[in-house]
Amino acid sequence: MSAPRSISALTLSLALALGACGKTEAPAAKEGGAAKGPSPIAAVMFGSGSSDQGEALFGRECAFCHVGKSTGALMLGRRLGKDKADLTKRTDLQADYVKAVVRNGLVNMPPFSRVELTDAEADAIAVYLTRNAK
Repeated sequence: MSAPRSISALTLSLALALGACGKTEAPAAKEGGAAKGPSPIAAVMFGSGSSDQGEALFGRECAFCHVGKSTGALMLGRRLGKDKADLTKRTDLQADYVKAVVRNGLVNMPPFSRVELTDAEADAIAVYLTRNAK
């Protein structure tokens, strides 16, 4: 099996395993009954069908920690407030800042080397995350 197919199979296996471990949907909120955040499977599959390269890369490299009720999102929420926890909805991010955090890490986030994530891939993620910037 080739490396990309192995990675795809591993990702699918992980998604299925996470789904089997518990509920696939977040519990309903007390007010209004709406679900809070995507399921673990949605976090793992985030951006997988997107034609936007930045969104697809964010899904592949970042969503596991930064989508839904995951470690990165929870830590950002604690440090900066719940309105800043979801990187995909932020309006205050700047591309240079995103790329600096990707390369150097921040608090609990490890740095990504140029082998793990090329400069062009980091640029695409930064463009995706700053698309809502004011």
